[in-house]
Amino acid sequence: MNHFLVRNVSEALCIAKQALEVSGILVKTRNGAAYEFPGPVVTTYTHPRERVLFYKERDANPFFHFMESMWMLAGRNDVDWIMQFNGRMNTYSDDGVTFHGAYGHRWRTWFDKDQLAIAQHRLLTYENDRRTVVTMWDPTTDLNKTNDGKDYPCNTQIFFSLRDETLDMTVVNRSNDMIWGAYGANAVHMSFLQEYMAQMIGVAVGRYTQFSNNLHAYAEPLQKLEGMHPQYHPYEALDTSEAPPYTAYEPPELVTHPDCFDEELEHFMQGEWEDPTDHEYRNEYLRYTAVPMFMSWRLWKEGDKETAVLLSMTIQDLAWQKACSEWFMRRM
Repeated sequence: MNHFLVRNVSEALCIAKQALEVSGILVKTRNGAAYEFPGPVVTTYTHPRERVLFYKERDANPFFHFMESMWMLAGRNDVDWIMQFNGRMNTYSDDGVTFHGAYGHRWRTWFDKDQLAIAQHRLLTYENDRRTVVTMWDPTTDLNKTNDGKDYPCNTQIFFSLRDETLDMTVVNRSNDMIWGAYGANAVHMSFLQEYMAQMIGVAVGRYTQFSNNLHAYAEPLQKLEGMHPQYHPYEALDTSEAPPYTAYEPPELVTHPDCFDEELEHFMQGEWEDPTDHEYRNEYLRYTAVPMFMSWRLWKEGDKETAVLLSMTIQDLAWQKACSEWFMRRM
């Protein structure tokens, strides 16, 4: 079994790609030819908050990755909201209205309980707890005798462990697309979840471990990564120091006021920010990173590309600022 101990998602994508090219097995799938590792793969991130990909060959859509993470934390499963950032998302819905396997909905509503709130309570109440498990897989609806349905959870369970005022997280995945999932969207979604959970209970973000029972990459997307130059420490390039020694950029915190973050996130999801008098956010990450990202995306879709690029340069989190502006410029 492969175990990749990496700093961040950029390093993970490069190392796993190289390993897959050496030991990958070519298989036929319902979605075409793919290469898969011969056994389960474990990836451990020491700096999971370095979650943004800058590879031009990968051309990850930062707006979609970011907004889907907020959509998940808000517990949503509706197609319409997230389709603003990826027009093909409805193809994964059975009815075009909701997603059966939406992670956020499973975290916060599906089992008639808010698993994240209960997990926070356990972490704060029981010392060295080993029962803080959040689940997305529901055998009553997901384990069946047919192969019907377009959307079943690939990530199935999450384990949280609080030790020495640091929150570690392990995610279990049954089937992981290496390029689009594991070292793409999943690294963003789950690291945001880990950061949210840690900051809601007032502790540091620790290591994030991903167990992928089947890690694979489809042949065509893998080929597009040929010539990708490794970026193991891209966050060092974002350092704002005037002179060496340079240190890696530390993103602003997602949650600074746990007492109102969930409420303010709901305001953001409802669009209560277009008029500055609508809502004054205490959690500055929402106002100074999430809001300008949303506004620049909207301007881009409306055709005002120059203003969209200028607005993207005001995003407070420099990692997302760089990713968004570069994504725009590649299309101009």
